[in-house]
Amino acid sequence: MKIKTKPEDFVVSEVADISPEAKGDFALYLLKKNNITTWEALGRLAKHLHIPLSKVGYGGLKDKRAVSHQYITIYQGPKKDLKFDRFELIYLGQTSKPMDQSRLLGNRFEITVRDVEVCDKALEEEVERVRKYGVPNYFDEQRFGSVKGAKKPEFAAKYIIKGDYERALYLALVYASPDEIQESRKFRECLKKNWRKWENCLPLARLKWEKELLTFLTLHQLSKKTFKRALQLMDREYLFFLGNAYQSYLWNEVLKRVLERLSAVDFKVPYALGELYFYRSLDEEKQEKLRGLKIPLPAPKLNLEENEPVVQAAFRDVLLAEGLKELKELRSLVKGLIFKSYPRPAVVFPQELRFERLGERAVKLFFFLEKGSYATLIVKRIFYACANA
Repeated sequence: MKIKTKPEDFVVSEVADISPEAKGDFALYLLKKNNITTWEALGRLAKHLHIPLSKVGYGGLKDKRAVSHQYITIYQGPKKDLKFDRFELIYLGQTSKPMDQSRLLGNRFEITVRDVEVCDKALEEEVERVRKYGVPNYFDEQRFGSVKGAKKPEFAAKYIIKGDYERALYLALVYASPDEIQESRKFRECLKKNWRKWENCLPLARLKWEKELLTFLTLHQLSKKTFKRALQLMDREYLFFLGNAYQSYLWNEVLKRVLERLSAVDFKVPYALGELYFYRSLDEEKQEKLRGLKIPLPAPKLNLEENEPVVQAAFRDVLLAEGLKELKELRSLVKGLIFKSYPRPAVVFPQELRFERLGERAVKLFFFLEKGSYATLIVKRIFYACANA
């Protein structure tokens, strides 16, 4: 099974609660991109317009190896279309408020899966099971960015809460995401080979905060306090992302243990951080239990007693495995690294799910997912189940 053989095999279109208004300070655009990350596209856009990235509003990050359509706003942006290499902006009009995550409703997907040996009958059976029973709502590999670059899962955020600030900084700076541009990879590779020899890599730093951070380390005696202060010089959004990555991993582990405790595991699928557990079908009792179940993301202020007993037990298992005694230990002494909790559905139900055969060894899937859920999980669930049927 192969997905994203080429960008055109993975088409995603945002559905958002935003449209042009009679007037407003924000220019609204449809961003169409092909084989480029949202971050890189927005960075190039901001540089071209000579504006800070904070003036650009968006609802979510889309995969690099994909064709994607998403809405963005620019405060007092140009009232015209803009074209760049691998992306373009179609001007739609003005709006009174910026685009943000709260306006995003979900995404429509058209995904071509290649090199599959599945008969239509088996495929239809699994598609029908997904319609009826849903899919465990894990965070998939895209959520974990640079963690994938490590030989084993290590999280900068975990080392921060443990107080090992140098190791946290090393992980945050050295391990690049596969989607990063070549210049960023060279910078990170230099740091890996020249750790503590900051001056060797300073010329390769692209971002302002990277330059400031390395300059700070060059000028100060290295100590635990120095590394802690260096972490606080990192981009706030990147720090928040580091916390999200570890938090999402913990949530995945909790959901896996919930499924184990409910005896709802039929097969396992490998992913960058281990394995994900899936079921093919559920009896009525388990179906009722999981359909309405919401699992909160772990955070120091989370009150476990307000959750289902099976969720409480799963949390205790995960904390023990992570060497944490209680959720309160997720507190960080580094400004910007914050763990916030919100309830996330344990199961996601793709809407309007259907498939088309594109030949003997290719299938195209069509479906809609509410925001926050991962299309790649739907693909894995259907085709791994077919292979293990």
